Amino acid sequence: MATLLSEDENVKSKFQLIFEKDQVENKEAISWIPYKIILQSGEKELIYSRKKNNTGAGDYVLALTPINEIDNLIEGIKNFINSKNSTMFSFEAVEPSFELIFERAHRGYSLTCWIDAGNVISDHYTWDGFGIRFFTSENNINLFVEQLIKEKEDLFSNA
Repeated sequence: MATLLSEDENVKSKFQLIFEKDQVENKEAISWIPYKIILQSGEKELIYSRKKNNTGAGDYVLALTPINEIDNLIEGIKNFINSKNSTMFSFEAVEPSFELIFERAHRGYSLTCWIDAGNVISDHYTWDGFGIRFFTSENNINLFVEQLIKEKEDLFSNA
């Protein structure tokens, strides 16, 4: 699992993105990967994941073909961190159930994540949802990217 931690030690926050590899039946023909997101701030925790028999228009999945959203997320974060001019990077999945926003902040970075569960359970986009925002460090972001890369590589191991 890829985990991005806040830098606050008193009220610990985190964003976790977990690829649910066990739900993939045919790894050779995979074009979408289901995922689970865990948001935590202090003692509060929210978990969003794919539900069987979902009757909505979307789901908690990332596209792997024809575009690879995992690669887009990884490269987008890396480019943002390495850029001297960029002040913000935003990622929203093709099946829009969450949005990540990285911003340069005073002495670090802020992460904002909005979860739009309404897109998953209804037949129209709602933009209603929960979110989390916390401050983090470049080191924490780089660790998160490394974990994402490892998770992506593990998707196709033992195929």
